Amino acid sequence: MLLVAVQPAAAQLVDRTHQHIVVTIADDEVCGVPVTTMADIINNDQERLAHSGFPLFKTTGRVTVTWTNPATGKSVSNFFAGGLSKDLTVVDNGDGTITLRTAITGVAEKIRVAKGKPITMDVGRVVVVSVIDYDGTPANTDDDVLISQSVESISGPHPELQK
Repeated sequence: MLLVAVQPAAAQLVDRTHQHIVVTIADDEVCGVPVTTMADIINNDQERLAHSGFPLFKTTGRVTVTWTNPATGKSVSNFFAGGLSKDLTVVDNGDGTITLRTAITGVAEKIRVAKGKPITMDVGRVVVVSVIDYDGTPANTDDDVLISQSVESISGPHPELQK
C-alpha cells in the first residue's frame, strides 16, 4: 500500500533580499548628550504571496546600535536578534481591509552599558494583530493604511511593551 502525505502548499516566494549595513553618525545627539552612533545591521527579508493574493513578509537578522559619548568614551548599546518579524496569516475582511497576524520573536531589545549586564531585555514572542486598509491593491503595500493594531499574545519578558 502506498501512502501519500499531502501538505498544504507554501505561499509563493516573490522576493528575497539580504543586506549588511554599517553606519556611523559622528555628530549625533541622544537626550541632549552628544554621541557617536554606530549601527551594524544584517537584514534578511522575504516576501511571499499567500493564496489569497496578499503578501506575507518575514524579516530576520540582527542589529547592534552603539551610542558612545566622545568626551568620556562611555557607551550604551542596543541589540536585536532572531526571527524578528513573520506574518502568520492574512484574512480579507471583505470590506477593503485585511486582518494581519504577525509574530515578533527573538531578542527584541537588549540594552546594556559596555561590558556590563543588560539594563533591560525584551525576549520571547509577541503576536500583533493589525487591521489594514489595502486601498484596493492587495499586492501593493505602498498605499496601505493602518486602521488598528493590538497585541494578541505575549510570551517571555517584554518590560518595554508591558509598561
